[in-house]
Amino acid sequence: MRARLLGVLAAFALVVQVGGAVPAGAAPRWERRWDPSPARDGLGAFEALEDDRRGSHPEGQPHVRVEGNAWRFDAHLEDRDGADRMRNEVRGLRTSGGRPLEIRKDETWRLSYRMYIPDTLDATTGFSHIWQLKTSDIGTPVAQVSLPVVGGVQKIAARYWTLADNKSHDFALADLEPIQNRWVTTVIEFKSGDDGYMRWILRDGRRTIVDQRVDGIDLWWTAEQYNRPKWGIYRSIKSAGLQETYLLVKDLKAEQLGAATPPVRLPPPDRSPGTYEAERAGNVWEGAAEPAYCAVCSGGRKVILIGGNVYDHTVVRGVLAETAGARRMTVHALVDGAQTFSVSVNGGDAIQVPMTGTKDTVTTATVPVELVAGVNTIRFFGHAARGPELDKIVIGEVVNGT
Repeated sequence: MRARLLGVLAAFALVVQVGGAVPAGAAPRWERRWDPSPARDGLGAFEALEDDRRGSHPEGQPHVRVEGNAWRFDAHLEDRDGADRMRNEVRGLRTSGGRPLEIRKDETWRLSYRMYIPDTLDATTGFSHIWQLKTSDIGTPVAQVSLPVVGGVQKIAARYWTLADNKSHDFALADLEPIQNRWVTTVIEFKSGDDGYMRWILRDGRRTIVDQRVDGIDLWWTAEQYNRPKWGIYRSIKSAGLQETYLLVKDLKAEQLGAATPPVRLPPPDRSPGTYEAERAGNVWEGAAEPAYCAVCSGGRKVILIGGNVYDHTVVRGVLAETAGARRMTVHALVDGAQTFSVSVNGGDAIQVPMTGTKDTVTTATVPVELVAGVNTIRFFGHAARGPELDKIVIGEVVNGT
C-alpha cells in the first residue's frame, strides 16, 4: 500500500514538473503574476507615473522615485493636482517584459506589500488616500485604503465605493498612530465582479491588526476597461495641519486566483494614407489623458479624458504634408451628446470642432487646418469642459486648390 501511494505521489510530481499542469477538476490556485524589484524595474514596474502631472512643483521632482529597496512618494505643501488637492502616484502593473497586467471582470486578485507611514503622514478631515483601485474611464474610485479622522482619532481604513450614489463605505478600520514610523504588511484581496468581495489584512510583524472581508459588493463598473491599483499619496489640501511628508512601499506582489488571462487581441490600426491613430506611439498624452480600449474604434483604442482644464490634452505628432497649405481634417471620435474639441496646429490659434453623437458610435466632423510642408503637430484640448474621446484623424485633400 505504501509503495502504491509513493508511486502515485511521484507520478503527480512529474505532472507538475512537466508543464505545470494540475489534475482536471482541481481547485484553482494562487499564481504569482507580478513581483517587481525597485533595483531591476524601477518605475517601469508600473503602467504609468503621475508625478506632479500638473507641473505645479517642478523644483520638487521627482516626487516618485526608487529609494534603496523601496519606492518613495513625496508630498510637498505646494504640490497641486487641481485647486483643492495634490497627487503623486503610480498606477497599474507592468511585467518585467513590459506587458500591462489587466484586472478584468470576475477575476480574483491578491495584492501584498509592506509600507512605511511616517508620523508626518497624518490622517485628515478631508480625503487622504494611500492606495486606490480605479478604472481609467470613470472618475469615482472602486476601492481605497485611506487615512481618515474618525471621532477625533487618526485611522487607517479600507473602503469600497458605490457608483450610483458616488459614496464610500469603510468596512475595516484600525488606529493609525501605532503603525506609524514602522514597516507594516498589508494584503488586499478582491474579486473584480458585479458580485465581488474585498478583504483587507493589516499586520505588524506576526501580529494581525485587521483581517476583515465584505461580500456582495460591485467592483466592476465598465464594459471595456479594466481595474488598476494605484499607490502613492492623493489628498485634499483643505485639512488643517498638513505637513510635508512621504510614503514608502516595498515587497510588492500580485497573485491571481487561477490561470492567467490571455492578452486582449485588438484589431489592426487604420493605415490608410493620411490617417493618424490617437493612440499611435510617439503621440503625447498629458495630464489625465490616456489611451483606453474601444470596441468600435479602429485599432481597438481611443484617447480619453481630453479637456476640462488646462492640463489634460493630447497631441497627434508626425502629421505629414508635402506642401504648405490648408487641408481637410476629419476627426473621428466618440461623443457624449454635444461636445467640442479645441484644436491647435503647430501651436497656432485654436479652432473649434463641435461634435454631436453617442459614446457607442464613432462620429466624424471635418474642418480645414493649415499645415506646413513637412512634419506637423496637432493638439486636442478644451479648457472649459471635457471633449469627445478621440479615435483618429484623417488628413484629406487640399482646400480651395492651395
